[in-house]
Amino acid sequence: MRTANRAVHVLSICAAAAIFASCSSSGSVINPTLGVRRSVPLPRGAGSYPNLYVANYGGNSVTVYAPGSTSVLRTIRDGVEVPDALAFDSAGNLYVANYYGNYYGTVTVYAPGSTSLLRTISQGVKAPVSLAFDAAGNLYVGNCICYQYTDVTVYAPGSGTVLRTITQGVDWPQALAVDGGGNLYVANTGSNPNSVTVYAPGSTSVERTISAGVGDPFALAFDRTGNLYVGNHGINSVTAYAAGRTKLLRTISKGVSGPGQGLAFDNAGSLYVTNFFNSTVTVYRRGRNVLRRTISQGVNGPNGLAFDSAGNLYVANYGGSTVTVYAPGRKNVLRTIAQGLGEPAALAFGP
Repeated sequence: MRTANRAVHVLSICAAAAIFASCSSSGSVINPTLGVRRSVPLPRGAGSYPNLYVANYGGNSVTVYAPGSTSVLRTIRDGVEVPDALAFDSAGNLYVANYYGNYYGTVTVYAPGSTSLLRTISQGVKAPVSLAFDAAGNLYVGNCICYQYTDVTVYAPGSGTVLRTITQGVDWPQALAVDGGGNLYVANTGSNPNSVTVYAPGSTSVERTISAGVGDPFALAFDRTGNLYVGNHGINSVTAYAAGRTKLLRTISKGVSGPGQGLAFDNAGSLYVTNFFNSTVTVYRRGRNVLRRTISQGVNGPNGLAFDSAGNLYVANYGGSTVTVYAPGRKNVLRTIAQGLGEPAALAFGP
């Protein structure tokens, strides 16, 4: 059952029998979801991939759109079941985290431009909610079945066999990110206190733990200098930490209301935040907590966001089952994509 009381798709999602319900770290139901996100590419990497891919959580599909188009180019359904996150490897293969695939969840893989299943990763996968790749091409999967399984499984390039499993410090890993040094960051919404745990390349042991200012972390992002930003869904804030540090650098709260999976920087270094509870996207001046503008036109329960190579902003509106597009620096809708969408949870650009 996909309830209207789901939280921003990056939310903690509990599986009990065949019933889906979103739950916070305290176990209470929140309102429609998380993300992801990851699965939300930074604009710096968008240029090589022209087509927009949308994971439809409520539609059991991934829909693809050509640049500038609002019509479906192709639809991927083979193996897709409640898709929660998207990611591309360096060869342009698409990876889809299927929260409910084969009941316990799968990660399905598709060759560039294809709608046919290339392979399925199921070993070690349990209700996957987040995906990430490191520079070596290793795949990281955040697994989260509430009260049952919670870990991060790692797979070598092209493999479906678990390379290693990270359990230390992992508790409902709602978002994953890898920094320029290959360190893995895990946003834990189930730990007490909530935290972001960091792991050195190839390690399964916690190198450091970030907890100051963290509350229901749903999204992670790095600015161009390597500072870490955390979207705290449960306490309506975005917190920043200097590269390699655990001390709170600053807190952004003005305009922030239930930040979801969408947390990213444009090419100018401005920070964009999707706010699920007040249906806005807020934009902040580079390196500061100054609110530059608020985007509300066309926004309805926003979850993920992404930028194309021209700097246009795309917002996945989970509540409205649309993706709205905005020209750089603008807050009026440039175009709206509605065809083929059903509770869009994540966005990515691909071949």
